[in-house]
Amino acid sequence: MSALTESVERSHTETARPAAGRGREAPAPAPAGLPCQNSNNSDKSPRRYRLKAVKGQEGVFTDRDGKRLWDQRDKDTLHRFGMPTGAEAKSAFHLRLNVASFIQHWGRNRCLFFTLTDEANLHPTQFARSWNNYLRRRGSWILSFIRVLEPQKRGNPHYHLLVAVEWDTKPDAFDWKAFDECQRERRENGRTARFRELRDRYKASASPRLVAMWSLLRKVLPKYDLGRAELLPLRKGKEAVSEYIGKYLEAGLVIRKHSWKGCRRVEFDRRNKIHWLACTRVFAWHSPGMTAWRQRIAELARAVGATDMPAIARKLGRSWAYHLRYSIVSASAEEWTAMLKVLALRGMLLAPH
Repeated sequence: MSALTESVERSHTETARPAAGRGREAPAPAPAGLPCQNSNNSDKSPRRYRLKAVKGQEGVFTDRDGKRLWDQRDKDTLHRFGMPTGAEAKSAFHLRLNVASFIQHWGRNRCLFFTLTDEANLHPTQFARSWNNYLRRRGSWILSFIRVLEPQKRGNPHYHLLVAVEWDTKPDAFDWKAFDECQRERRENGRTARFRELRDRYKASASPRLVAMWSLLRKVLPKYDLGRAELLPLRKGKEAVSEYIGKYLEAGLVIRKHSWKGCRRVEFDRRNKIHWLACTRVFAWHSPGMTAWRQRIAELARAVGATDMPAIARKLGRSWAYHLRYSIVSASAEEWTAMLKVLALRGMLLAPH
């Protein structure tokens, strides 16, 4: 038995004995401080977006390539100006394509637009925990879903969900005119007699199962800290809905919150998404620029003797794409050929003999 094992067992035996002069056991010593391996529980300060301040413009920042500007609304919130990044454009395309596939698979009459508004100012991770808890315990009526997280103006998390149900939602019979007028009346004048009249009109046109679900959600959702909800049929077809939800994603992408860094903005139902998922995030644009990029990456791989992307990273380092990006994109044919010769010679010198 090692000395460390003996020490641990002796310490455990001593702490398990009754304390002197007492008839109960002494409390176990506090565990030793260990480095935390979970970033959500770490006591280190959270990572912030790496932006550079623009000289002479207070509260304005720019990213690494200098193509986009960010306005600092407060210490936690940044608002982007200009064109979206490549990752943002891919996220928007990815979402719209899968929304259209979702509606085509389940049918417009079996889909609902579900909105959840946080009233308790929870962090998105806490709000997601409440949503998962509700989905596990009381969400059997949801066959599948797509969820998009959006920050509200006041900073609270806001969910837009496209859900599939087993019953007919009757979207064409729904009185949308009465619903729109009812919402306008409530915003302008409150819960007046006209508001109640308009509410009764669109409620009478809704599917009985939908009306029953409205009543149930009002009772159940507060128990899960999910705040106010809105559940409505789809007013238009799959193209319009995919465009509508895609705009919510893009609206959320132009706002970055340091405290939300790492939170999942878009989630697809992992239970059965294989039946309707049209594409994943792992794709590349089919454009002249991407074609030229892939061609130069192939030439780079041949020069350093690599057969795949991990092999390039092993030979040139994991940040090779960042350091060589300018040369890959902008170097002339002569400059690129000269660089490949240098990289090939470097690989020969570093190779074990």
